[in-house]
Amino acid sequence: MLVGTVEKLPTKSDAERAVEHWRMEINARNPQQQFHAVTVGGLIDRFVKEELPKERRFQTQSEYRTYFECYIRPHWGDTFLDGVDPLPVMDWLESLQGQKTKMPLAPKTKAHVRNALYLLFQWAWRWKLVDHNPIQLVRQSTRRLKIPRVLTPEQFRALLDKLNDPYRAMVLVAGCTGLRVCEVVGLKWVDIKWESLAIDVKRSVVAGRENATKTEASEKPVPLDPELATALLDWRGKARYAAESDYVFAGDTGKPRWQSMILKDYVQPAAAKAEIGKVGWHTFRHTYRGRA
Repeated sequence: MLVGTVEKLPTKSDAERAVEHWRMEINARNPQQQFHAVTVGGLIDRFVKEELPKERRFQTQSEYRTYFECYIRPHWGDTFLDGVDPLPVMDWLESLQGQKTKMPLAPKTKAHVRNALYLLFQWAWRWKLVDHNPIQLVRQSTRRLKIPRVLTPEQFRALLDKLNDPYRAMVLVAGCTGLRVCEVVGLKWVDIKWESLAIDVKRSVVAGRENATKTEASEKPVPLDPELATALLDWRGKARYAAESDYVFAGDTGKPRWQSMILKDYVQPAAAKAEIGKVGWHTFRHTYRGRA
């Protein structure tokens, strides 16, 4: 098997690490052979190759890749599986910083990293690479460091006044329904039940990719306020794509818009003009929950 060039893999150890996930796969088909020592990096490679593609949501796949490549592999990649112990893992989680900000990670993000490492060892256990999961003994609080921001009605109206459709309608839907932004951009006109005043949440869209909703509970019908229904009807009258099968907030090509670009190019500049401070898509979800 051709593994790579000597420039990319200058040492025997480099070459062995490069084929580690293949070796695990080969040995799994031949139980009579003894497993060589396996590193966390090799475990990541095998999981990404065999199991991660089975995850139905693109966003979840992307998040796992981030946790593996930005946090777990840099620190634990060369560590053998039997060298991973709960206390050092807890100390490591406590020390984690954001890759860009160099500020301590939020507890919830640390919990996600911990859960990604736990999942890796669950598969190592299934593949008989370890006889227990050491991350079972690792605890990580998800308690927020600060209370999420909730906009006042005056701030929300001030923001809407600085936005034009479709971005005004998007923010209105997000703030008045509590939907995740991936669910907002995934809405189609057929999902809006005008007579019963409800919204059926059938899908989510992340980075232009359509996925299932995050949870089964997310698919429950959402009440539609009459004034919000009027605003959506007004937008439909101006929208380029207004057929039942079209996305409510379709871009110029008819495909879903990218929420990150909308936030950066339209929503945040409007918030600055309205002098209400920094906002994000989750601000509207927190505002809905805080006012509900």
